[in-house]
Amino acid sequence: MNIVLIAAEAYPFVKVGGLGDVVGALPPIPAQAGHDVRVIIPGYRQTCQSQTEAIEFGRELTVRMGAETILFSVRRWQNQTQPNHAVYFIDNPEYFGDRNVYCDEHGVAYPDNPARFILFQKAALKLMTEMEWQPDIIHCHDNHTALIPVYLKTTLAAEPKLQSAKSILTLHNIAYHGDCEMNLKELCDLPKNLFTPTGALEWFGRINPLKGGMIFADAVTTVSPTHAREIMSDKEISAGLNGVLSGRKTPVLGILNGIDYREWNPESDDKLFAPYSANDLSGKKVNKVELIKELKLNPALNSRPLIGLVSRLVEFKGIDLIIDSLEQILNKEAGFVLVGSGVEGYHHDLSQLAAKYPDLMAVEFGYNDPLAHKIIAGCDIFLMPSRFEPCGITQMYALHYGTVPVVHFTGGLADTVIPWDGKNGNGFAFGTYQIDSMLKAVFEAMLAYNNPTEWSRIIRNGMATDFSWERAASGYLDLYRRLQEPK
Repeated sequence: MNIVLIAAEAYPFVKVGGLGDVVGALPPIPAQAGHDVRVIIPGYRQTCQSQTEAIEFGRELTVRMGAETILFSVRRWQNQTQPNHAVYFIDNPEYFGDRNVYCDEHGVAYPDNPARFILFQKAALKLMTEMEWQPDIIHCHDNHTALIPVYLKTTLAAEPKLQSAKSILTLHNIAYHGDCEMNLKELCDLPKNLFTPTGALEWFGRINPLKGGMIFADAVTTVSPTHAREIMSDKEISAGLNGVLSGRKTPVLGILNGIDYREWNPESDDKLFAPYSANDLSGKKVNKVELIKELKLNPALNSRPLIGLVSRLVEFKGIDLIIDSLEQILNKEAGFVLVGSGVEGYHHDLSQLAAKYPDLMAVEFGYNDPLAHKIIAGCDIFLMPSRFEPCGITQMYALHYGTVPVVHFTGGLADTVIPWDGKNGNGFAFGTYQIDSMLKAVFEAMLAYNNPTEWSRIIRNGMATDFSWERAASGYLDLYRRLQEPK
């Protein structure tokens, strides 16, 4: 099969969040299986440092943006070990080359993001018509590429290079619709009926690309089976789009994300104080002792539960629950460490708590990847009480590193954490999104920690779970094949 993945980001070239991880980790696996896999992303300033070559087509490449004609160029990165895996960069200095992905240096979203990604999608489609290559599968990701299935079924339905391709839209975070003002419809160059009050792209007087992509894509997927069921039925979790999804002929398919074991492996992780494995956990104890020492916490925590958090500090991640219950946890002689950033009010509240309990609590605001690895390896318990979570990836890291998760039983957290019942399980969970429910689960985990035999079994159960991208990719490959089967 000829497969193309189109997204706003792809690791290692540019990454803001989990979307970049997925679009970076998935393509090499079908390529290794013999499929021809291409990736198309914008050529932001970060990507200019990549080892790429300019692609010449013998003429200028342009797209129409309303009344304006925009030029773009293309660079390619070629995987040297897999000749059937390449990444293409859409270059335009004004829209991408002098900018970051979504926001400026102060974290403020670019006001012309809708126009930037309309241009990107048009350019990606134009590139596919110019290449000596015809896609069988066009795999789109999130709202930044959700208009592509719409173009494929409308203005480009008769395009020879694209008319037989099947489109997939993967929802990494359904809360971000990419909606914009209706006056931008001229930039889209799509049939006018799509923007009427009953049209596929209309959303309370605005344009909603994600809604349109859900309606026109041949398949819609999301990043965990439980989240797929939730967004088909729950108005809040689906950000109001559950009716659109339930109206599709085929249901949303949930395919659980994986993790990159090359980067996240306690046996070979060079960011840790000491390596360890499920067969020899002595290094995990070293990591805990050294982490406590580095963060200047009370050495008595070496023999008490140490709870960790690596997260964006935003409301849906359950930070309110943590702040409101943290003193009760610390008063049980546990420790708490975190790294992350987000809402300024959370920074203030957490800083005040850390100042009140300097021996038991340490916080670092910002992005610190080495410290994130050390926390996930050195803690006993990993707290992840997200109000909703499409997939979640840090709980997978925690399980793989033998750090027992305590999670809210939702989305991908419900698909990866099996509550301990005294005999089986790899973590602890609470079903009702309330402080008392979360504390009950945390205290159950702390009680189990005090039983070394029981705790060791929970740890090893978690470390034995398969979260490889090979497992995750097999779900996408099955879908690709099914879409190619004659009807």
